[in-house]
Amino acid sequence: MSAKRMGSNPRFYTNYIPSDEEIKEIQLDIASRSEELARLDARIRELSTERDEIQAYIDSQKALISHPRRLPADIVRDVFIACLPTRRNAVMSAQEAPLLLCRICSAWRTIALSTPRLWASMHVPFHFILAKEPRTLAVAQWLQRSAACPISFSVYEGWADPIEGVSRSAGRDAVIRSLCAVSDRWRHVEFDGMVSEVPHELSDITSASLLDSFKFSGWTSILDRLTFYQVPSLRTVTLHLEGAEPVTEFLLRIPMIWDRLQHLTISCATGIPATNLIVLLGRCPQLISIRVSPILDSDVDPMISTSFLPFLDTFDTSSSSFNMAPRSLSYIVAYTSMPRLRRFSLRVATCQDEPHDSFSLATLGQKSRFIEDITICLPYFTKHSLPETLRSLPSLTKLLVFDGYTWEENGFQSCTFSQLLDILSDTATCPMLQELVIRNWDSPNSKSGLNAFITKRMESPHPLQRLEISGTPWASEVLDLIPETEIKFCLSRGLAISLLCDKSWKASPWTGVPIDTE
Repeated sequence: MSAKRMGSNPRFYTNYIPSDEEIKEIQLDIASRSEELARLDARIRELSTERDEIQAYIDSQKALISHPRRLPADIVRDVFIACLPTRRNAVMSAQEAPLLLCRICSAWRTIALSTPRLWASMHVPFHFILAKEPRTLAVAQWLQRSAACPISFSVYEGWADPIEGVSRSAGRDAVIRSLCAVSDRWRHVEFDGMVSEVPHELSDITSASLLDSFKFSGWTSILDRLTFYQVPSLRTVTLHLEGAEPVTEFLLRIPMIWDRLQHLTISCATGIPATNLIVLLGRCPQLISIRVSPILDSDVDPMISTSFLPFLDTFDTSSSSFNMAPRSLSYIVAYTSMPRLRRFSLRVATCQDEPHDSFSLATLGQKSRFIEDITICLPYFTKHSLPETLRSLPSLTKLLVFDGYTWEENGFQSCTFSQLLDILSDTATCPMLQELVIRNWDSPNSKSGLNAFITKRMESPHPLQRLEISGTPWASEVLDLIPETEIKFCLSRGLAISLLCDKSWKASPWTGVPIDTE
């Protein structure tokens, strides 16, 4: 009932005090109105129920004609496959594909279970799999669903809880047996943290004919018992080794088909002498990328053969926690020909015992004229060696610099961030430079030099397109390096600027699984 139908009392919203007779009339009116209100409420509930029933009917009808329901099964399969992680193997979790896809509806569950490519990758962390016996059985079921597809898997051993009533070794061996049963379909294989004895089923595999990439992390004594990776199809190898015997000697006697490899990553705690690395590179003429750390200083036999790597695109030792001595770099540059090298990342000290031992990368730039991407540590260059290095890189488009503590020792003085900006402000140095990325920035007195650098580079024939500076957790001044108005102006001219001071710490939700970066 509207306010007009109910009428309006002129004494509403006033200070009028009704008489006893008026109070009785008001009470009767309230009772009457309350009955009408109750009737309307009941009617509203009826209409609401009726509305919900009609809406449910409409929703059900819409579901019958929905596009997902009418998608052909092959399209659904393609969508499902696109849901798989791209940077790692799938994990045994209902929170993501493929298991998540089995929990949507019965029709999609049927499609998921009948799509072998969905089950062609899996991550096997023993600490998780061996905690419950059904998970051990699920590994075999997972592999069965992959049918005849080439498979990729990663095994992370480490420490694991035993299954109640089943020994840890028995559960571990059961999982390994399931994987070995399909060795003829292995495509990408990872064994991480191998600390136990190798089950005979694994050591008995003599060949995995489809194997394309192999990653191993653990003791050399375990790797020594494996032979399945000795196949001509292998193109990518990653080895993180520990062992009682010298790892470098072990590497040189591995019966791997080195001359077929295209991508090689090697690291060991004891380091790899430069001599051994040069010998190893000589066995891998097809290499496209090499990542190795740490490289140790060593003398080189002058009669050693030069390694020729005609296809090498990437040379990276930046993951090393050790700084390579300049003599080692000299040997590698002198005894390794890399005419197509484009990406170079190296931690190298420019000073050993005396200032005259200082070394630049100019020799490398003169031999490899197509370097486009280079990573350096600023504290290990002087204000003289850095310009010499950068001037030898006319094709450089991206420069990644790790800033840090400037140190002086025996007459050696590190190049500073401000000096780097002065060098690069001369557009004749690295004329093709498009990206400058600074990590671990800790140089608060560089605002004016940075503004001058940006101005010069934006006026060059090949203007800068990206500038990123990320400070150490305590260098919050990085956020104030460039005024917001200046950043907006640079953005309008095509220069993307990022100033970061990230104090967060990221960790993987799954043990042994790489962190997704996209």
